[in-house]
Amino acid sequence: MEGKSMAIDSSIWIYQFQATMRDKEGRGLVNAHVLGFLRRICKLLFYGIKPVFVFDGGAPALKMLTIVSGLHTEVTT
Repeated sequence: MEGKSMAIDSSIWIYQFQATMRDKEGRGLVNAHVLGFLRRICKLLFYGIKPVFVFDGGAPALKMLTIVSGLHTEVTT
């Protein structure tokens, strides 16, 4: 894919980083989305791929389940 452009669904990337990047105590990193984006962008550029970031649409299905679960927890506590 060297020399080609690749569309990136930014909302999915942000969610992935927030959900998976943790510190040594298992807490989510406040700046996980920034660190994750930087790492992936560097890797894409290393391989000669030009990222094109897309910010549109609603939340992914997995994120919607998390949001609904969080709302349910807030209501019941």
